[in-house]
Amino acid sequence: MGTWDALADARLTEKLRQALAPVLPYGPSLIPTDILITVSVHHETGRPLTMKQLLAVLPYSVTGVRYNLAQLIADGWITKERRGEDRRLVFLIPSDRLREAFAEVRARIQ
Repeated sequence: MGTWDALADARLTEKLRQALAPVLPYGPSLIPTDILITVSVHHETGRPLTMKQLLAVLPYSVTGVRYNLAQLIADGWITKERRGEDRRLVFLIPSDRLREAFAEVRARIQ
């Protein structure tokens, strides 16, 4: 699967999330979905996020994002990766499992 397909899958899922927001304003938390979308879109456009950057772009509490991100990592949806010379920087990377899930979402709504 190419980067273009993975980016298209993440963008389509992002649009789906935006369509659901007015329908489910008091439903279960969508923090995990927003984390998955944000990590995927940034990674597939060549701008992988650090934890600090993720916290800056999402409109949720630090505690809520950290808790949900830990669960997503533990469940294999996102991985952490060190890149470049500064080994202290840890980037959030979508897993193959996440790419496959976004592709399935695309297939189901087309």
